[in-house]
Amino acid sequence: MGKTETFTNLYTDLGRLATRIETYLQENNFEVAFSKDQTEPASWFFIQARKAGALRTAAGARRSTDITIKGSPEKFEVTVGTGEWGKNLVTSAPLFIVPVVGITASLVKLYTAKKFEDNLWKFVRDQARFLADSARAGPATAGARDAAGAPSAAAVDSRAYDCDYVEGWPGWKGQSLGGKLVLFREKGGKNRLVFKPTSGVEEMIIPATDISEATIITRKKGLHEDDLMIQLACKDDKGRAARPVFNLNDDIIRGVLAGIDELVGEDKVLRSFGQMNVTTATKYCTSCGSSMSKDARFCPACGQKQ
Repeated sequence: MGKTETFTNLYTDLGRLATRIETYLQENNFEVAFSKDQTEPASWFFIQARKAGALRTAAGARRSTDITIKGSPEKFEVTVGTGEWGKNLVTSAPLFIVPVVGITASLVKLYTAKKFEDNLWKFVRDQARFLADSARAGPATAGARDAAGAPSAAAVDSRAYDCDYVEGWPGWKGQSLGGKLVLFREKGGKNRLVFKPTSGVEEMIIPATDISEATIITRKKGLHEDDLMIQLACKDDKGRAARPVFNLNDDIIRGVLAGIDELVGEDKVLRSFGQMNVTTATKYCTSCGSSMSKDARFCPACGQKQ
């Protein structure tokens, strides 16, 4: 039986939470399947994952980690348990394989020597709260701020985070000591990352399409202990390769990393939803768990009759 937690008064966008969980599982080398109800906005999501590349024994291939999100933005439940790969809790809603989306995002040294389920729950709790107010109506959400700290009226969702310093941008002569990193999530393929410096250097604007990698690194900050920072692999406005480093508060750094990944991968996710009718022709072997045509009578991998 799974473990369930209830979240209240957060006004979290459940679709965005589900997408971030999918991406997190993919980054941890899981194959992911997805289902949701057909209402708008959806009131439940079902995510199923199994370890990619595992030996296809009958038991190993069919075992899965199942995550269910249900409710409304102001009150919802998340359940994590185990199940059988390819089988949905709600039989009327088919499962769809989720394509690999987003960027190569890495949580280096954050989860060393911890159990997977504990890590997953920590990520779910962090992201549920990190996305607080993301489901509120109106162009300026309660948590959305522009680069100056005022409510944003132009972007669908924009969130600004204080940076102690930023370095590594082509054309800069040195570091930027202070500023705000702003993640703009906007319809129409205009997702972007903007760094607004306090002074001294020019503004940094990076379209989400120009970001290929985001990694949390550790680095000494003066004489202090190791500090966590985000390093990007991207291009500047002249097409030059860049690897800027952003020093943010350690308490929010995982959420910011997930936000960057979301900006890059969101369009791919939406396109995959639009192609779901193609994926319904797939079913899974009852013996080894391999995918096959829905009309197949025998599994092409193990030969078991279906």
